[in-house]
Amino acid sequence: MTNSKILPQIQKIDLLIIGDLILLLLALCFVNYGDFDVKIQNNFFDFAQKKWLIDRFEPIAKFFFYHLPKIIFIIALFTSLLAVLLKKNRQKFLLIFLGLALIPLIVGNIKKITNVYCPYQLEIYDGDRPYVKIFEKYPENFLSKKAGKCFPAGHAITGFAFFILCFALIKKSHKFLAFFLVTIYGWILGSYQMLKGAHFFGDTLVTMLACFLLAAVIYKIYSQSYPESVAG
Repeated sequence: MTNSKILPQIQKIDLLIIGDLILLLLALCFVNYGDFDVKIQNNFFDFAQKKWLIDRFEPIAKFFFYHLPKIIFIIALFTSLLAVLLKKNRQKFLLIFLGLALIPLIVGNIKKITNVYCPYQLEIYDGDRPYVKIFEKYPENFLSKKAGKCFPAGHAITGFAFFILCFALIKKSHKFLAFFLVTIYGWILGSYQMLKGAHFFGDTLVTMLACFLLAAVIYKIYSQSYPESVAG
């Protein structure tokens, strides 16, 4: 592929990255300075009975919405790696493998340093930890042996990581379909977590935008390393 054909692709991906980054920053502002997270989450908690809409230990729902997505993700990860090793559409599947491997690794590790607790752990929902937003400080008298690890949403990453397909597929119609299906899939997983008190709406929103941003950045770097792999 000639440089004249590659350049427009690089320009488009730059605009996509910038646009998503702006949305991500706005989402972080809404999460930290707004109260919509609590207003939404209140609908999923029975304050009288002090329980969530979905029991997080209920085995059937937990299998279909928590364990099964992880199994699907692992199968997809190793299938893409196997395709790379078999050298069938190697560059395309290498991009998919890199996306599926790096997106969860990066986004998943961010929550280890944000020190934000899950809704079910908070005092406002019958827990024992104060409700402190992402850029706020904890009260001086609050001590905890374990840091919070609930921002951004970790489980939804197993769905949103598939955003890499939006860049690996060739036809625009397939790209849009992948974006639609991955978005729905990720929000199904995120909604399950919200209904059982594991995450706020904003946690999943930030995860979605972060995963798409990383997918776009991975594609940009990959397309510059392998220009012939840029398509559609």
